[in-house]
Amino acid sequence: MKKRVTITLDPDVHRLARQTARKRKTTVSGLIEGLLQSATSTKDDDWVAGMTGITSLRDSAPGADPLYDALTAKYIR
Repeated sequence: MKKRVTITLDPDVHRLARQTARKRKTTVSGLIEGLLQSATSTKDDDWVAGMTGITSLRDSAPGADPLYDALTAKYIR
């Protein structure tokens, strides 16, 4: 069960936290919780979780790049 806590932030920091949370599609509480979990994590393999989803395939015109077409057909469609 989650515990409710109260924190005090500078108004500018709070504004930036709200903007960042909105961009990441989470809440300020979720943002702070994630930051604290990553700051206190001691696992060596956490970098894999941090790398997940940070890249995307480039768009290519169909037929322009056979390798792109083959990989798209195999993994995306």
